[in-house]
Amino acid sequence: MRNTNEKYGKIAIILHWVMALMIIALVFIGFSLDNIEKPLKFTIIGLHKATGTLVLILGLFRWYWMISNDSPAPIEGMSKADIGISHATKWILMLALIGMPMSGIIMSMFAGHGISMYGLFEISPLLEKNIPNAKFFGSLHGIGAYVISVIIGLHVLAALKHHFINKDNVLKRMLGK
Repeated sequence: MRNTNEKYGKIAIILHWVMALMIIALVFIGFSLDNIEKPLKFTIIGLHKATGTLVLILGLFRWYWMISNDSPAPIEGMSKADIGISHATKWILMLALIGMPMSGIIMSMFAGHGISMYGLFEISPLLEKNIPNAKFFGSLHGIGAYVISVIIGLHVLAALKHHFINKDNVLKRMLGK
């Protein structure tokens, strides 16, 4: 269950892949919203907000898990530059796991909207309606989507490089092998 110096544990692996799928879906949906007609658009925005809120909750748990667990040692033979880039990418992604959902939630609340958690319960707006602030946080959320898209793309390319070119176990470790 827990990470060791050699490999990631089941919880870290499950969190990684579940959150990766959720975030990729959220980014894709976010970029597609302009092409969706109302009233379907509002339904999809509601699902986007609920899933983003869930990403925030899982992201906070992932932070806790990462801090309270060992991390596998770098693969033998990795350059210091690769290790540095790997750590920087990990921390940027970890910050994005919190920053992206927070900017979306704050934007929504400043716009006067709550968040329906898949119809199970509602999170009421906790902030006073303020459209300029909603637009500011909306801009942050939009810029963040481009940044996280680039970082995820680089992360995937690096994993594929390690697997197919370097032929090391970086990708296999996150697959639980």
